[in-house]
Parts: sequence; structure tokens; C-alpha cells
Amino acid sequence: MNAKTIFFTLLLAISSSLTASAQEGASYDAENCAKYRSLYYQYLKQGMYQDACNFWTMAYNYCGGADSLDVNFFINGKIAFSKLQKETKDEAKSAELNDSIVWIYEQRLKSSKDADWALDYAVFRYANKMNEDMEKLDELFKNVHILKSKASATQVTSYFLHLLTNKFNNAPKEKKDEVRSFIIDEYLILSEYLTEAAAKAEKEKIKQSYVDTQDFLDKYFVKIADNCEVLMPVFEKKYEALPEDKEEAMETLNKFIALMERQKCTDSETYAKYVKKSVEMNPTAAGHFGLGNVQLSKNQTSEAIKSFEKAVEMEADGENKDKYVFNLANAQLEAHQYSTAFRTAKQVGGDYKGKAMIIAGNAISATANSCGESTFDRKANYWLANDYYSRAASMGENVSSSRGLSSAPTDTEIFQAGKSKGESITLSCWGESTTVR
Repeated sequence: MNAKTIFFTLLLAISSSLTASAQEGASYDAENCAKYRSLYYQYLKQGMYQDACNFWTMAYNYCGGADSLDVNFFINGKIAFSKLQKETKDEAKSAELNDSIVWIYEQRLKSSKDADWALDYAVFRYANKMNEDMEKLDELFKNVHILKSKASATQVTSYFLHLLTNKFNNAPKEKKDEVRSFIIDEYLILSEYLTEAAAKAEKEKIKQSYVDTQDFLDKYFVKIADNCEVLMPVFEKKYEALPEDKEEAMETLNKFIALMERQKCTDSETYAKYVKKSVEMNPTAAGHFGLGNVQLSKNQTSEAIKSFEKAVEMEADGENKDKYVFNLANAQLEAHQYSTAFRTAKQVGGDYKGKAMIIAGNAISATANSCGESTFDRKANYWLANDYYSRAASMGENVSSSRGLSSAPTDTEIFQAGKSKGESITLSCWGESTTVR
């Protein structure tokens, strides 16, 4: 008998032994249990998987079966049979070993409700395209919600792929929207698990695996949520079914607001509805600021100004003060409230100061032709506007330091007005001085 024949004979013996154990049950023999547990483990460590599988099966029989064995025993058995399967090139024998691995998973599940083991089994079945029993696969994958942030990156990835490839792709046309809605919910929940898992991870490699998995989910989520037209009907239904509990409702609102922002659906009426509801339920500076941005994007400038004013009021001297005041000035400019926008812009500091200087310059330029008693006076406003543009440019903003000068008084007009270059003049409309140039 050659080596190959011996090898396959051994595989058949292992498979037969496993089947017999499952059908007849196993009895406990302390001496042989200890003996074969030691033997299988030694051969497993040495990479001698044929012998490891054989001795593992004998250990299973002598140790009394699944009820008497711990999870590590089954994990090692799964590893041994998986390694042996990887080594064989014969498809029939590979299939037999695959059945043995399934048997190992099933035996462990009969004796213990181990969520991690069940989820690993789901990953195994998905990877091996064992989709004939979809209900079973669904039930196994539900364990991700027991493990939550303790689920591995691989487990989360496999579950999400199962949702996309098995559930969504195979759903009948009339069920697509329902399945899409479910997957959106799961996507949000899984994202929470991944965020928490990454935050708790002590090793950088593990942390990165969760970050990469989130990137993976984001990438493939777009496959079923590739445009706002598809998403909005789903979000409308979610809005109508908001939880009655305020805290839960706020959590739901914030999740979908973030998702719409990520998918760039902020121009939709649905997004505006969510933001408005969020502000109504829990008025915050950030909420009013978000609502102001929505209103401004819809040219509802009066409403936007009120929202930004509320944001500024509630933020007071908080870290977002300058951002909120800047947006208020911008909304006032959009509403042609030039004097008010000018005064507001001058209150802005920090990183937004340069941008605010542009708003001040724009406010002056917009009213130049109606501010002053003479042509010279009116044109002189552009020197003041240029003062603000120059300040903005010096702060790194993308504006020309000579902006506005082409509309300022010419040399002839300066002479006719009796002024000299370098002279300081005061502009009555703004109560500020500028230099003739």
C-alpha cells in the first residue's frame, strides 16, 4: 500500500470515526482521554495534521463527547482538520474534510451557546458558499449582535458581505427596498461596534483592522446606497417610525443625519426635516448651526440668520464661536444686510478671521455706489474695501491684495477732489478711515 493510499485510508477512518461518534455517542475513559488529548496536541504543534486529526478524533471518543470538552479542544480540532484540508489536492477528500469541520462546529454548538464560535461557524459557511440553508446562516450571523464590539473584523466583514451578496442581491424586486432598509440599519449598528472596538484595541495592528473594516463597509455600502434618490424614501420611512423615547429618537436622528452628510444628501428636504426635528427635540448650538446651513442652502436667508444667531447665543465663548459668528455674517451678507454683516464680520477671530475680512470687504463694495455725497466719496469706498481684502490675503486667504483698486478714484479724480496720495480720509457710511492711493 503506497503513501497516498494510506493517507486517504486514514482520512476515511477519521471521517467514519466522527460519524460513529455522532450517532452512537462517546464514553469517558480518563486514561485514554488524557493520552490522546496529549498526542493530538503534540502532533498539531509539529504540523503533522494527519496524525493530529486521527488522535483528536480518538480523544473525542474517549473523553465523553461534546458535553465533556472545552472550547479549546474544538478550536484545535477545527484548526487541525482545516490545515489537513488545505494540504490535500483531492477534491473528494477535501469535501469529506469540510464535512468533518462542519461536524466539529455543530457538536460544539449542541453543548454550548458560544456566540463567538457560532459566528465563526457563520463565517466558515459563508466562505464555503454553504448557502442552501439561509435561515441557519442568518441565525448564526445574529451572534454579531451578542458579541457587538467584541466581534472580530473578519466576522463583521463576512456578515456584511452576507447581507449584500446573499440577502440583497438575491432579494426579489418587490423586496429590495425592505432589504435595503434593513441593511442600512445594520450598517449603522456595525459601524458603532467597529468604532468602539477600535477605541478599545490596545494593539495598533488590531485597531487598524477595525478601521480598515469600516472603510470596507463604507465602500460596499455605496453599492446599495449609491445615490440620494434611492436613500431618501428609506429615510422618510425611518423618520415616520422614530422611537417614542426621546433619547432613542435623538440617537436615531443623529445616526441618519451623519449618514446623509456622508452620502452628500444634505440638499434634500429629508435632511432638512431630520435636522429641524433634531433641533426641536434637543436645542443645541451645533444643532442650530446645522439648521442654519440647511436653510441657507435653500436660500431661506431670514430663517438661516435666526438659526445662526441662536447658535452664536448658545455657543457664547465656546470653541466654535468664531465659526458660528462667521456663518452669521455670511448669511447677513446673502440677505443684503451689508452694514450688519460688516459689523458681525469684524467680531470674528481665530481661523475664520481672514474669511471674515473678505465678507467685510464685500459688504463695503456692495454699497459703494450709494455711500457718499460725491463720485469721489463713493469710489473711495473701494480703498476701504481693499484694506480688508489685503488683510485677508495677508492671512493666507485666496483673494487678490489689489482687489477693488480698479474701481477706486483715478489720479485725475483725486486731484479734482483736492486730495493727495497718502492722505487719510474718513468714510461716513462706515465710520472708518482709509488712505488715498
